[in-house]
This record gives sequence, C-alpha cells and structure tokens, in this order.
Amino acid sequence: MSQEGADIASAYRSLYLAKFQEDVSAGTKKPFLVPLSFLGFLFIPIYLAIPHKNRPWLYRARWLVLAFAVAFNFHMILNVSSQNFVSAYAAGFVGAWGIVWNFTLLVWTKPQWEAKRVQIRRKRRQQDAKRTRDKEPRVSSPSLSENGHAAQTTKSSKREADSADSTGLESDRCKPNGNGSAYNRKEMIDGAATPKTSSEKTKLSEESKKLLLDAIPSLRKCQNDDELVIELKKLEAEQEFEYYWQEYPANASLWARLDWVFDIASSVRMTGWNWAIPCLPPYHLPPTINGYQLPLSVVGPQRSKQGYTRQLTLKSLFLTRFFRVIIPSYLLVDFCAVHMTADPYFILGPEHSDLAPLPPHLASLSPVALNAWRNVLSSLGVMFTIQLGLAVGTLSLALLPPSPQTLRFRSDPWYLPSDYGSFSQVLDRGLPGFWGSWWHQTFRFGFTAPTRWLVTNGYVKPASRAQQTSTIAFAYLQSAFLHAAGSYSTVTTRTKWWLPALFFILTGLGSTLQTWLARTVFGTLVRRMPRWVRRLGNLVFVLGWMWLTNWALVDDFGRCGLWLYDPVPVSIFRWLGYGPTQDRRVWRYGWDFMPKWYWGKHWWDSGFGI
Repeated sequence: MSQEGADIASAYRSLYLAKFQEDVSAGTKKPFLVPLSFLGFLFIPIYLAIPHKNRPWLYRARWLVLAFAVAFNFHMILNVSSQNFVSAYAAGFVGAWGIVWNFTLLVWTKPQWEAKRVQIRRKRRQQDAKRTRDKEPRVSSPSLSENGHAAQTTKSSKREADSADSTGLESDRCKPNGNGSAYNRKEMIDGAATPKTSSEKTKLSEESKKLLLDAIPSLRKCQNDDELVIELKKLEAEQEFEYYWQEYPANASLWARLDWVFDIASSVRMTGWNWAIPCLPPYHLPPTINGYQLPLSVVGPQRSKQGYTRQLTLKSLFLTRFFRVIIPSYLLVDFCAVHMTADPYFILGPEHSDLAPLPPHLASLSPVALNAWRNVLSSLGVMFTIQLGLAVGTLSLALLPPSPQTLRFRSDPWYLPSDYGSFSQVLDRGLPGFWGSWWHQTFRFGFTAPTRWLVTNGYVKPASRAQQTSTIAFAYLQSAFLHAAGSYSTVTTRTKWWLPALFFILTGLGSTLQTWLARTVFGTLVRRMPRWVRRLGNLVFVLGWMWLTNWALVDDFGRCGLWLYDPVPVSIFRWLGYGPTQDRRVWRYGWDFMPKWYWGKHWWDSGFGI
C-alpha cells in the first residue's frame, strides 16, 4: 500500500495538544485533575456515612447534597478537558455519570433502608452469642442463614473478617430476607438449623446431601447419614468465619460506615449486593446445613442465562481474562488503530475532504465498500477497546497491589463476573438483546433506577407497557446524555454533541420497533418459523439498523479525535511492518500524553492531570 503524504495522525496530535495548552493558559479549559475532578462522587459516601434513618430532617437534606453534586458535575462537563484524547472525552462522560449516579443513590433508591451486601466476619461461638444476648437488648432473632459458618475462606477473606472484628461489624444485625424471597428459600433448606434431638440430626434431604457432597468431596467417604452428620459437625466446629447480609451499619464506627458506603458508591453493577443487576450470576448467602455454612462456590449457577460467567479462583480468573479476553482484544485494537490512523475520516470526521484527502488505498474503494470498512473498524475498535480496558481493570483489582490488600473480600473473583454476555442474546432477541444483555451492562443499575422508583411508589404498574416504555426511555436518554457530555468536553471545536445523543434515541426507537414487529405485527408468523430463520432475521435487523444509524455516533468519534489515542503501549502490527501508515513507532506512549502535575491558583486546583 502507498505511504505517500504526511503522517496526518501525528500532525493532529500535535495540533490538539497545542490547543489544549493554549486553552488552559487562557483559562477557558481546566485539566482533568485527580482528585479534584472526582469530588462529585464523594458527596454520596460522605452524606451516606451519616445515619439518617431516624433523622427525617437529615434525609431531606439529600436535596441540598444533590444540588451541590449536580452543579459540580455540570461545571466539569462544561469546563474540563485533557491533553489525552480519551481522558478529554471521559471528563464529560464522568461528569454526566456523576449526575446520574447521585440521582440513583440519593433519590431513586434508599441505601440505608434497602441495601445490604454479602460480608464476612469471624464466627461467634454459642457462648459468645449468649453473653452478647445477656448484655444487649433483644431486637429480633437473626435468620437461619445468618447463623451459618463459612466453609472455606481465602487469605483476603480472613483479613476482611479480622478487619470486621476491629470495626464492630461482627455485632451488626441483618434482616432475614436476602437477595429476594427466592434466594431466601434456597438458604433455608432442610436441616438449615441445628436440630434439637439426635433423631433430627440424621434427617438430611437429598438436596442437602447433594449440595454437601458436591461442595466437600471428602464427605463422600461417609457410609450413611449418621456419619455424614458427625463429619459435618466436626467441620462446623472448625469453621472460623461466616458470611452474612450486612445492612447499613448505623451503630458501628465511622470507619465501618465509610467502608460500607464507599463500597456501594463504587459498585456500579452492584455485585455482591442484594441490588445486583439481574443479568449477572446470583449474589446471595451460601446455604447452611446443620449449622455448617457451605462455601461461596455453591452460590450458583456460575453462568447466567444471559451468558455472564463468574470464576471462583484467582488462577481461573487470570487465565480466562488474560488469554480469552486481553490478548485477542489487544491484537484487534492494535489492528484497528493501525488502519484508523491512516484514514482522515477517523481523525477529522466526515468533513475531512476539506483538510485531508483520502490516501490512494482508500480512494480506490467504492463508497459502499468504504462505508462498510469504516463501520467494521469502528465496531471492532469500540467493542474491543472497552473489553480490553474492563479486563485489565478486573485483573488489576484482583491481583495488583494495593487493591487486594485494600479491597480484601471485595477483590475475590466471586465479585468479578465477566463484562459481556453471550452473543446468542443478539441472535435470539435482536436489538433489545444487543443492548440489554450482550453489550456490557456497566451502567444498567443507574439506567433502570428511575423506572424501579416509579414502580415502587405506585406510579407505574409492574410488568405493564408503561413500565417497558419507561425503562427504554430512561435507559437510552441517560445514555444519550453521557455520550453527548463526552463529545462536548473534547479539545476539538468541530464536535456535534447532539449527534451521539441522537444515535441512542434512535437505538431506543429501533429496539421498540423490533419488539412491536416481532410480537404484534408478525407475531404468529414469527412463532411458526424455524429457530435459525428467527435468529437470522434478528441478526439482519441489528446489522441493518446499526448500518443506518451508526454514522451519528461514529462520525462524532472522529471529530472528537478519539481514534488518535494510542490504545496499546506496544504496537505488534507496526513492529511487523504491517498497515498503511508512515508512523512505525513501536512504543506508542509519548510523554506529552502521560499524567503530569498541574499547579493551579488554589490548592484545590492542583493535582495530577490525566
């Protein structure tokens, strides 16, 4: 391929860098600073760390907290940018998400009343519990599952339990209901409570025995139920830790409350909470049998019907994410970057013809072929860049210090399910399956929170058409807001922030249209078709709708300069001499785009610019 002409990508990187520095010097833009730019998220944990269940006036003060948070984040959207192209987009995106998330935890939900998480603590022996009951007023008897005892714990879990002892978490009381009534029934299986008579001790249902033998292979040597119960009591006596539902620890120390509220404020998908989004594998307590609590590995299934999977060991987590996700994503993202930086469309947007003509290898393509090639590159680039970033972040949380030492139980693989679902959701459900199940559901809890509030407060009937319409409207309108804010905060002045918003509005309309056509207009005909025909039809609709609407989002990505960011530090394809580009630098990260310290006029204006 011809490599004539200037390296347009490097030229515009320099131009955008110079413009950002000029804007900062002129005071029209502020750098994306750590920690200043993330203070909008701190309003939530600071406020929630103060108990307000019995203080109505303090609960009403959340509107004042919300006003400060919204004002701060809107200021960030309008005034903050970055010399790093992805960080410039992220500045507006983070500001918009700060508004959505503050509304979610301060208005649409009531964490101190409703939220609870699976926590681990050191086991309380019967005599300790008796002394506690003698000294403390009786509130309510804990559930059967609360009195269970953990079978196996990792080193991080033990550290978490030791920390719980020192912060007063051990004395927390939990309501008996878990992650829904169905989960609670699973916990209270036959033999969950310690029986009072020897005859009762030998009564184990087939379900209980199957759970025990699957979870603890050593028990398979037992000849009958009596031996099984004896071995089970030995294991129960050796257990040191237990899992339990931890509600808001209103009577615990400030440190314990901060630990709880920072966890809920940072758990976007609510993994490990009773609010976990429904497409993930379930999160609830492992069942207790004759006083013995089974390990977390029995809380299943480990794969949801939407295709999200959960690993149970650090080894399997590393092997799965590194070899199945990170390596393929790395290579595909590098491949896309090589081709994108040689196409003026991905650098300047569709108006590039006035500034930079097409190189020969693209000018020779027909308009249809060129459009198809750009759509393929854009789709692969977006998907695998997100997938790469999420997978690297997951392994960092689980393996790289200081995350495991700081997060402890929260860095367990049990808390880190996969980021994308099964592509079969797209084939079976079309556009709703694409965005509602297969695509990463990172923001789903916040997107659906307004509709849940409407249902809970009786404004919308459950499972009604109004609820479905409300869910779609809130989800896509909030997504439109996030991407419009990201477009606005970039360095360039050619962006059209309303076009990404238009894309997500059209996507919501497309999802509604396909559902209506499949169920109402052609419902009878669709049900008679073979499965492969229905799947083919769903795939064709998704590809066709994306072909018609992608321009609104992808064109603006080019105007934003997003594709100028080097997504990988070392370019394998450039090292091999592949691709239509003059830029053959193998090491891609320059000092100009690395974080650096900024001194502002005030101490709060100083920090690391990212």
